[in-house]
Amino acid sequence: MSSVPTIRVIISVYKNTLYLSKVLDSLAIQHFKMFKVTIAEDGNSEVMKRFLTTAVYPFEMTHVHQEDIGFRKNKILNEAIANSQEELLIFLDGDCVLHPNYLDQCVAKFNENTVLFAKRVNVDAVTTKAMLQSKRCKPSFWSLFKNKANHIEDGFYFPWKSVKYTNKPALLGCNMVIPRKVLEAVNGFDEDYELPGYGEDSDIQWRIQKAGFLFIKMKFLLVQYHLFHERPSREDETAITRKLYENKIKEGIVFSLNGLTKKEEA
Repeated sequence: MSSVPTIRVIISVYKNTLYLSKVLDSLAIQHFKMFKVTIAEDGNSEVMKRFLTTAVYPFEMTHVHQEDIGFRKNKILNEAIANSQEELLIFLDGDCVLHPNYLDQCVAKFNENTVLFAKRVNVDAVTTKAMLQSKRCKPSFWSLFKNKANHIEDGFYFPWKSVKYTNKPALLGCNMVIPRKVLEAVNGFDEDYELPGYGEDSDIQWRIQKAGFLFIKMKFLLVQYHLFHERPSREDETAITRKLYENKIKEGIVFSLNGLTKKEEA
């Protein structure tokens, strides 16, 4: 598709304004400039509200939020989608900093029937601290290597790299580029998921795939740097969401009954 799509970047957040500011800084230096941003907060923090009220960036930014009563990421993502009109929606997490050519690649590979996805570099603690204390949005590869960051290879940017469609996608909720047409065909994210693990990426992946849409793996093109933070053990929560996910696949319902529109509204 040759036309340039309208773009909305949706950033999932929960309280951490320091990391969010670095993500927004990386958006401010994108080579492609024609986009809007929604901050999708799974909560209602006064700190976040104050930060967004005073933050100044060269793009339009809106804020959607909800009562902080547990993990309801899919609900706030649907709220962000419903309150936007753009053709292409880019889903990020509030701790994932972008390469300056990230949006260029989203536009270059846009097709209304195709989902783009990639992984991320897991930045180490030392390099994360250095990035936060400077204006840098791209970490030093030497620092990543020296401090034993994970998946360093996913930080290389090769703009000449050819891409291929894949029938074995592996979406991460922090790095997904999904056309509105695709999201509406599966009714967005399934709000039955109220624990982390599968709902924000694996579930929507299988539904999109079953609906007949296509996927392109964008390794070395959609480059992200995931800032370090401690990760609590979520084995019990993941086991619950995995069971729900497996049951959903058995049911085979592509158009979520609890998504952008609810069953009673349909």
